[in-house]
Amino acid sequence: MKLDKRELSLQTMYLKHGLLPFQNIYTQQIIDKWNGLLDPIFHDRQSPETSYVYSDELVELGILDDVLNNKLLSAITVLDPCPILFQCHCFEIDWSQTNNQTHYDLLEGWHKDHRDPNIKSVYGCRPFSIYIYLNDVKQTNDGAFEIIPGYATGPLESNLNYCNLKGRKGTCFLWNRDLYHRLHEKNCSTKQRVLKLSVQTNGWAHSKAQLQEFHQTRALLNNTNPTLSYLFGSHCNNNLAIQTIPFARKGQLPQIRPIDYSRKTHMPCKASVMFRRFKSKVDQALGF
Repeated sequence: MKLDKRELSLQTMYLKHGLLPFQNIYTQQIIDKWNGLLDPIFHDRQSPETSYVYSDELVELGILDDVLNNKLLSAITVLDPCPILFQCHCFEIDWSQTNNQTHYDLLEGWHKDHRDPNIKSVYGCRPFSIYIYLNDVKQTNDGAFEIIPGYATGPLESNLNYCNLKGRKGTCFLWNRDLYHRLHEKNCSTKQRVLKLSVQTNGWAHSKAQLQEFHQTRALLNNTNPTLSYLFGSHCNNNLAIQTIPFARKGQLPQIRPIDYSRKTHMPCKASVMFRRFKSKVDQALGF
């Protein structure tokens, strides 16, 4: 399908920056509904480790139909007409039980999510992920996601411009997994909940399609929603892999928020990190 002017603009922005901060895709009411459905599940899975609700459960709860609405699907298919999911879950972090490791890390938590460098859509778009905040992230230490846009190949160093993504619950953004990024660790005792999707182009090796949760998801969908079934691998690793997703865009693209590059990276020296680790061990030994 030929791209119109708005679609081409969105695709060009992704190829240049690797980041699309969407505006007003989800209402506060819809997020409250999701949280009401997720609350009892996460309550039963309380753990010092990150807790997850997986794709088959999200289908059973009726959440995925709301998540993958026409606006989000339109944005996805502008980047890749043959998209397939390799991650789909909601996670919750209880920061009161999580040890902050970023402070003792030479890279300050910055990392990339590596994929086969040959995996690109027909438009040249690399695999990407999507975050939806299910709680307010009004301050950096509320667990804001941070990313260095448009910097996929250089070394991680100080004085690189990066973006700090804050917002109310329902905030949604899409980013290139080749970029350095991190979830700013919380310095408070509350929990953080995020819904995450990750997408690559169909026709490549895709081991996640064989996961039990994806098998179960396809069985639950039973091809009643061909678009969702395609995303979960109905056309993966077979002679249908070259077919495009059965979804027709109807001009319902999400609006894009301006990207704020105002922050600068600061990478600590090795001696500083070693001192932090030593001080932490002393504090633990003294019971602080």
